[in-house]
Amino acid sequence: MTLPTPGAFAVCGSTTYEVSAVGESWVWLFVEPGAPVPAHLDAGADGTGRAWVKVPWSALERYFRVVVTVAWQGEQFGLDRVMSDLAEILGDSPEVAARLGLEGDPYDGFHATVPVDELTVVDVREHEIGLPADGRRRRVAGPSARLRRWWRRR
Repeated sequence: MTLPTPGAFAVCGSTTYEVSAVGESWVWLFVEPGAPVPAHLDAGADGTGRAWVKVPWSALERYFRVVVTVAWQGEQFGLDRVMSDLAEILGDSPEVAARLGLEGDPYDGFHATVPVDELTVVDVREHEIGLPADGRRRRVAGPSARLRRWWRRR
């Protein structure tokens, strides 16, 4: 089964790209093999070899986040990332975490890495983040504080 990719995305030149990173006046977009390469300020590859381009905010047509909810073992979780045939899921219930053996705590949340074929997609939603009117990044609501703390510990 193929799971939707959660995370931040941007549309540039009518093509949707996954967002790698953002700065005050620029955005790094992952460019998949075979996808058109937009006009850019810089280009390179990350540590895994994925190609990226750095484009100004003004080049974007849309900026949004994809949130995926999945079911595993009869419970619902947020899908954090997909790694080939494994997926990382996130939850916040101590009772569910204890019953299913998830790692974490009530403050930072609970997580597990599970086989993709054990997951069922429950919901996929796109949330508009919006583009800065002046071409400069603005502070936007992202993951919960608990999720951000959990990521910093990794």
